[in-house]
Amino acid sequence: MKAKRGRQWGEEVKLPKLPVEYVHTIEGPHSSTQKTYLIVRHAILSGLLKPQVWLRQDDITDQLHVSRTPVREAFRLLSHEGLVQLVPNYGVMVSPLSMEEFEEIYAVRIGIEALAVRRAVRHLSLESFEKIERMYHDLYPILQSGNLEEYLHLEWLFRLEIYRIGSTERFLREIQSFRELAERYLRFAYTISDSLSDSYAMHKNILDAIEERNVGRAELLVQDALKWTLKTAGPVIAAHLRQKSQQTVV
Repeated sequence: MKAKRGRQWGEEVKLPKLPVEYVHTIEGPHSSTQKTYLIVRHAILSGLLKPQVWLRQDDITDQLHVSRTPVREAFRLLSHEGLVQLVPNYGVMVSPLSMEEFEEIYAVRIGIEALAVRRAVRHLSLESFEKIERMYHDLYPILQSGNLEEYLHLEWLFRLEIYRIGSTERFLREIQSFRELAERYLRFAYTISDSLSDSYAMHKNILDAIEERNVGRAELLVQDALKWTLKTAGPVIAAHLRQKSQQTVV
């Protein structure tokens, strides 16, 4: 058997607007490159640009109204993150998913997010608790609507606000970076029934532990929530990768 040759072109994709939290990062003299990088990165991590799809440079330059130079620089930055592959004399492809990357991302997240919630409990104030409590309750109507994209976005903002309580900006950036890299994988955990309800319940337990100022329990619950994604998404990702492997041979 041999691998199929040729490029797998995806349907033309309209690149998304950046979430509000990214906007402050695209100011300055290198804004064209930074904006291009962030928009394409966001499209990959959100699943809009699928794994193993080849990217058309002309499509990106036309949509973003930039020259080829910022697009080439954006591709270079994305390749350093492992999100695209630069194939000489062939083009740029969105990197495939891999179980190894999935496990590595979550191994790091389990460590750093446990530390972040531990610090949060130690630095908790009444004002900060009331804010995260409101954010948690704001998740309920989204849970009821079943809107996965909105739920994942607001659920992460809730968790990030917890971590913000006791973390430096540098540490928060590190946490955010690994959460973004996890985006392509964690969605697989929400393909099973009741997964949104399970997630909401886990976050209620975390909130309760924080209110009780129980450092050890809060840390364990955050780790358990991340391990839940590993356990739930792992078999689904493995099956997806097997299917993709079978499709690339003749």
